[in-house]
Amino acid sequence: MKITYDLSVKLLSTFVTIHTAHQDAQTNALAQAIQQAAEPLTVIGHSNKRRRAIPIYTINRCYHEGKHVYCELVDDSERYQLSQPIYQLADLLPTNLFLRVSQSEIIRIAFIKNFSLTKAGMYQVNLRDGTTTFASRRYTQKLRKDVLK
Repeated sequence: MKITYDLSVKLLSTFVTIHTAHQDAQTNALAQAIQQAAEPLTVIGHSNKRRRAIPIYTINRCYHEGKHVYCELVDDSERYQLSQPIYQLADLLPTNLFLRVSQSEIIRIAFIKNFSLTKAGMYQVNLRDGTTTFASRRYTQKLRKDVLK
């Protein structure tokens, strides 16, 4: 890939143009990555009566516990309570970075260590911090198709 800059003092804002012979999955992924880098999405988390804007690229996992949705971050041992329901987070988080393993949990793909099949036929999701969770039957087919090819 060749990268060139066209500098002009007349431009009011920065924009990116992708020159390619044809549009395919690779160029679409490139455009999405550029968009995410330029405008990082954030969610608002609450912890100990503090509010914090959390960039989505720092989230390891989001899960529903009790009546609340929590997220765990890459660099922080503290968990944050989120105001959005899990289905809104599933729409907000990029599908190339996050995987929904059940109705109540979304995990960053890079945070997943491996998968193991239990005797009952369920997929156990082993995470890099040593914790485990399970993929529900509802999401097992999507998991096999997208991740366990």
